[in-house]
Amino acid sequence: MNNTKSLMKEVLVQRIESQLGWGSGDNWSNKEFEELSEQIFLKTQKQISVTTLKRLWGRAEQIANPSVSTLDILAEFVAYKSWRHFLGENKSLPTNKFKTIKIKWGKSALRMTSLILILGVGVTWFSFYGKKPDRLPSTKETVTDSINFSLQKVTAGYPNTVIFKYDIGKTTYDSLSIQQDWDKRKRIPLTETQGLVTSTYYYPGYYLTKLVVNDKIVKEENLYIPTSGWEAFIPQNWNEVTYLNKEQVVLDSTLRLSPEVLDQVNDLSLNFLSLTNLSKNPQINSSNFNLETEFRLVKPSKKSICQRVILTVTGTKDVMTIQYSIPGCVGDLMLYVDREMVSGRNHDLSAFGLNMEEWINCEIEVKENQLTIFINDKPIYNQQLTRDLGQIGGVHWNFEGLGEIGLMQMEDEDSKIDFLRVNKYF
Repeated sequence: MNNTKSLMKEVLVQRIESQLGWGSGDNWSNKEFEELSEQIFLKTQKQISVTTLKRLWGRAEQIANPSVSTLDILAEFVAYKSWRHFLGENKSLPTNKFKTIKIKWGKSALRMTSLILILGVGVTWFSFYGKKPDRLPSTKETVTDSINFSLQKVTAGYPNTVIFKYDIGKTTYDSLSIQQDWDKRKRIPLTETQGLVTSTYYYPGYYLTKLVVNDKIVKEENLYIPTSGWEAFIPQNWNEVTYLNKEQVVLDSTLRLSPEVLDQVNDLSLNFLSLTNLSKNPQINSSNFNLETEFRLVKPSKKSICQRVILTVTGTKDVMTIQYSIPGCVGDLMLYVDREMVSGRNHDLSAFGLNMEEWINCEIEVKENQLTIFINDKPIYNQQLTRDLGQIGGVHWNFEGLGEIGLMQMEDEDSKIDFLRVNKYF
C-alpha cells in the first residue's frame, strides 16, 4: 500500500471509531467487530467480514492491503459516496491565517483520537508508547512506603510537556506502569525501578495520573491543564490541530467564531469545532450542582449527517459526557456517566435526538448525588451516582460543524459562575 493510501486508510479508521463512539479499536473484542460488520450491512446493504475488519484494524496476524471495493463500503458507512469521494473531501484546511501544529502521533495514538474527541479530556502520548516490558522479577508483596512519584509541567497552558519521575526503591514486582489519567487502558509499561519519562498534552483537561505496581495503584498525582478563559481549536486531519486566537472568537451575548473565521471555513468540510473553558481554580462541588446551557449548530459539518454535539463536564476526579444528535442517529449516541458508558444501542436515548440547528436548552442537575438531565425544561434522564466528579473546572464542547453557545452557567451552594461573562478576554 502506498504511503498516501495507508495514511488515508488510518484517517478512515479514525472516522469510523469516532462515529461508533466505542473507543480505540485496539481495545475491541471480537464482539465489537461482529457488531461493526452488522452495522455496516444494515447501513450499506454490503458485507465486510469480521476477519477483514480485524485486518484493517491491525488485529489479525497479517494486515491486509484493502481493496478499493472494501474502502468504498467503509467510506459509505461514514456518509461518503465512495473511497474517492472520501479522499477528495479530506484535505487539509488552509492554515495561512491560523496557528496550526503537526502532531507526531503513532499508529496506536491515532486510533485513540476518537475517544478523546468524544470525552474531551485531552491527549497524552509517551515517546516510548507501544514498547513491551522486559520480563520482570516476581514478588510476594509490594512495599509502598519507599515509592516516589511526581510530575512537573514545563509550561502553562497547552500544548504542554509533562515530566514524570518515579522511583519504587527496592520494591519487587511483576508489572509496573504509569496510568496517564482515569482510563486504565492508557497504561504505559515501565521496565526500570526508577526513571524519567515525558508526555506531551495537546489539549486542555484534567488528568489523574497513577503509578501502578502489580495492577495496584500505589501513588496518584493530579495533573490539570486549564485554559485562559474560552479557547477554541479545530482538529483537522489525523496529525494537525488548528488553534484559534482571541481575535478569531467572538464573546458577547453568545460565544461563536468571528466573521473572518467563518469566511475561511464556510465552504470547507469542517469536522469538529472544539470550545473549552477550564478554570485555573476549580471550585464547583459536583455532589450538588446545577449547570444550564443553550447551544446550537450554526452550520453542520459536511462530513456527518448526524450533527452531533458533545458536552463534557470536567472535574478533578472524573468527567461526565453527554451527546446529542438529530433523531435518526440516537442509536449511535453515548453518555459517559459514573464511569460507565450508556449506549444508544441498548438504552432509549431518543430524548437526546433534536433539531440541532435550533437553540437547545439543557440543564444538568445533581442533588445528593442524584443526576437529572433536562432538555427544554423537560426531564429526560435520571441516574443515581456512586462517584462524584470532584471539583468541577469547566466544560469542553465538540460540535460536528460550526457551533454557538448562548448560555453557560454553573453553580453550587456557595458559588455561581457565568462562563459567558467571566474571563471575557482569552
